[in-house]
Amino acid sequence: MEKKFVIRNSLLTDIFEHPHTRNIYNMCAILFVGLSFHNLGIEYLTTGRVTFGFEVIKTSFVHLDKAIFVWSCCFASACALFFIFKLWLSLRTCAGGLTTVFDWLGLVCLALYYFYSLKLVTGAIRYFNFNISCMLLLTLEQPGLLMKVHAFVRSKASEELPRLSFSKYLYFLFAPTLIYRDAYPRTKTINWKFVAQCLLEVVAVFFVFPFSAVNCFPSSERWAQKFTVNEVLLLIVEKIVYAAIILVCPFFMGFHSFHNFVAEILQFGDRLFYLDWWNEHTINGWLLKYDKLVQDWLYYYVYRDFRKHICDKVLLAKLTVFLLSFCVHEWIIFCCTGGLVPIMFCFFVVAGLPLTFFEIPKNMLSVIVFWCVTLLLIGIAWVLYTLEWYARWKSPLEDPTLWELLVPRFLTCDCVLKI
Repeated sequence: MEKKFVIRNSLLTDIFEHPHTRNIYNMCAILFVGLSFHNLGIEYLTTGRVTFGFEVIKTSFVHLDKAIFVWSCCFASACALFFIFKLWLSLRTCAGGLTTVFDWLGLVCLALYYFYSLKLVTGAIRYFNFNISCMLLLTLEQPGLLMKVHAFVRSKASEELPRLSFSKYLYFLFAPTLIYRDAYPRTKTINWKFVAQCLLEVVAVFFVFPFSAVNCFPSSERWAQKFTVNEVLLLIVEKIVYAAIILVCPFFMGFHSFHNFVAEILQFGDRLFYLDWWNEHTINGWLLKYDKLVQDWLYYYVYRDFRKHICDKVLLAKLTVFLLSFCVHEWIIFCCTGGLVPIMFCFFVVAGLPLTFFEIPKNMLSVIVFWCVTLLLIGIAWVLYTLEWYARWKSPLEDPTLWELLVPRFLTCDCVLKI
């Protein structure tokens, strides 16, 4: 069954239209303002001044111009691929009995394009020595761009007489979806009041979230000393509260506000970017609902194609999806920290995959246990990734071997842990 696009709002947009549930939005806004004053109070009492997070943002985006240049190169290559693909289709049509050869040649070239696109981003991050925000900008955007390219090529290559339109392809590159169609349901007008509201939400979370995140790190004076195992465990416990912020703020800013902002500007009708993941009690349900755009892409272009063209085994298809998701997440973390801490492997493959085959009854207890465990795991990941980044920064390796890249640096250097 193919995905059907219909005109519909995001789930939170409909929920907040009701007067009673609108109060939840107001309460979140109040908590948001309270958290802001809390962070400002901490900053004033500890440093004697208030910067409103501008210094954090300025430091994080010090190389923003170079990051935009690298992204522009990646985007230009995605646009150029349209014309290369069009040329490939023309040559394949005239190939006669060599269509199979052209198919394999196109597949190899596409795989090389994916590989070198990711390599370009990785090399640019190392060459320009980007800060964490610019790293995230590139490493989160590039996989999404490649997924769009793959969706377009996969959709058009399977058509008997494909009609290619660059304007439709360009619209797809900006539209908040990863499933290609020549046409999508469009709204008749642009609600500029809704656009302003979404933009205000994006800006508010953009300024407060990094400031809140920085305040949950140990101070620079504390980093000068080694951490004991008990202190690391204490850090993990302390970060459980901030784990909820790490989970909710990027979701609300990215999946709700920013996607709705882009959709409204482009008059893109189908805005079901997520489902009610907050009501889930299993990791499989949460993964399916938290980011519906990526899950749709994984289902149509990985899971379904794997079962149709390679092997009709549910287990192998699920394993392929989990491994691909794990590899992309680990690539993002590797680019940002400089090392490999296989936390995502434990989350996705070791813990996530086996649990998809068990039916866990849904009740209040199962929901509470699931979210307590989830926040604990996010806290563990937050602390361990922070330790790895700090270890790679304080004790860098000029020419690391493969083993030194694969083994977490904070376990081998003598500058972080005191065991």
